[in-house]
Amino acid sequence: MRHMTFLRIYQPLEKLPERVQHLAEAAAKLSRADIEAEAAERLNRRLRPDADSTIPSSAEPPIIRTQELTDPRGVVRKYFHVEYLARPAFESTTMYRKYYDDTLYQRLVPEHKLDTLEKISELQADAGLISRPVSTFLMQVWAVPLQWLAIYGGPEEPGETNTVNQSVVDGTNVIRRIRDLHSANSRLGQLGILLNYYGPDGPKNPYLKNIDRLKAWLTRFETLRHDGGLIELDYGALSKYAWPDEAGKYLEEGHQVLQRIYEIDDELEYEDPENYPGLPPAMLERAAETMRAKYQAACKVSQRIERYQNIN
Repeated sequence: MRHMTFLRIYQPLEKLPERVQHLAEAAAKLSRADIEAEAAERLNRRLRPDADSTIPSSAEPPIIRTQELTDPRGVVRKYFHVEYLARPAFESTTMYRKYYDDTLYQRLVPEHKLDTLEKISELQADAGLISRPVSTFLMQVWAVPLQWLAIYGGPEEPGETNTVNQSVVDGTNVIRRIRDLHSANSRLGQLGILLNYYGPDGPKNPYLKNIDRLKAWLTRFETLRHDGGLIELDYGALSKYAWPDEAGKYLEEGHQVLQRIYEIDDELEYEDPENYPGLPPAMLERAAETMRAKYQAACKVSQRIERYQNIN
């Protein structure tokens, strides 16, 4: 199993393109293990030394994953993720660029393959099978971006979904985290406020910028309904190195410090300005520096995980 991580959007059946809805209904009858086995087999075939091409075949039906949840009213709801690989394969080539020199990169990713990937993804978009401007999943190699981890932190509200699942795929224990889209988006919004007003470097902080970009992506899928979708973090084979979630624990400790500063500021908002000119600068600075230290600790965990790539 390859060391790739995914952040996937799951949507109700009615939000999928009509021409793939019957495929989604058929996929719902399969086990997650069977679906992942098929996905792993397709990937392994493309990456074999004797493979004709590493490009995902447009003749193969998409991989469709399903999630089934029972809402607070006891109603069972199904959600689907349709994975078209041509477009992300085309868009993710820059992800590998930093690992290779020019000669090797040109051998691994020749120009004609990029052209083919682009044409396939455009044809799929023209047919209405995928969204041209917005992909339904994000992918990383040997990394779990810290902003992805931030989605699953914070207090949980009654009736929301925030779970951890484990299964065996291709002989590897795999961790997946699920949260409902509404709660995930709300969490990122809260973090954006905390980091903007109380975090280190304010709006210039790179972690805040990543949070904002991720929230903008999620907002494209969220609806006003709480059952509008789910978001899944699939650690893949990186589960061995990234779980338990040490980096996320450091981040959450920093978030909690900023949350407490926010609560104190909110409690004192209506005090007489003469008696309360604002939070002491030293308190604000200490909170910001605590967040910075926790973020840096989380980054070190991520860097340690990425170093395993060189060993492998």
